[in-house]
Amino acid sequence: MSKKSKKISIGDRVTVVINGKVQDLEIIDLPQGDPKEGKISFLSPIARAILGRCYPDHVVVKLPNGNTVECELLSPSF
Repeated sequence: MSKKSKKISIGDRVTVVINGKVQDLEIIDLPQGDPKEGKISFLSPIARAILGRCYPDHVVVKLPNGNTVECELLSPSF
């Protein structure tokens, strides 16, 4: 994440709470991610919902199956 901007962008590592569970995620610029490794594609619903957001923020992510998950952006992850 750029020091000039607090907005989340591709390549950033972020600490989030998704449905009550703290997770460290890296937003990668590939169409396929590896969620088990904490790497999510910029095309994933969660990444699309948090890209451009700032810390701290709270978003509700609509999943392709129609369900939603709550995502709280805590901080950059290093």
